[in-house]
Amino acid sequence: MASKDQESVYPLEGGCACGLIRYRLEIRPLIVHCCHCTACQRESGSAFAINLQTESKMVTGLPSTAVKIPASINSPAKPAGPILVPATGHIVEPELVTVPSESGEGQDLARCPTCRVAVWSHYGGTESLVKFVKGGTLDEAWKVQPDVQIYTRSKRSFFKLDGSVPEFEEFYRRNEVWRAESLERWEQMIRDNGRQ
Repeated sequence: MASKDQESVYPLEGGCACGLIRYRLEIRPLIVHCCHCTACQRESGSAFAINLQTESKMVTGLPSTAVKIPASINSPAKPAGPILVPATGHIVEPELVTVPSESGEGQDLARCPTCRVAVWSHYGGTESLVKFVKGGTLDEAWKVQPDVQIYTRSKRSFFKLDGSVPEFEEFYRRNEVWRAESLERWEQMIRDNGRQ
């Protein structure tokens, strides 16, 4: 699993490509999935998706802004340009679009209304309590490592797994993979929202 030093990288900011949707992930996610399912492949246009599952209340909306990574950050990746929209100075909510998911329960993708980049999703059964933040939308995405590889049954053959994190052909049981602190946060969220 990802090391304890992963906690020190939070909070992290991110947003869509054009800067209209901005957010801050306040604390370490409950879990970070590297998902190889065919739905994630299709949605991301890539071989897998990195999803940072966290309580929705721990994702703070920020005013829209031009995306610029400060020169002081030693960045292995630079954001795409040019900036497509001027900064509004307001918090803009993404549009929700329902799409299929590997589980069959569907998910609501939160997309920027301008550049259409998906910034997070709500999977079936979690409604709006949990956001699955799209790892590639973080300003410093390279700081986040997956805790688990899921749906490896449909992983692309060129992607080699090294066994450094748990791997599952499909999904897993929460208590087998999650940190104790994440399980406690999950239970608290369920209690706070009157669920069982």
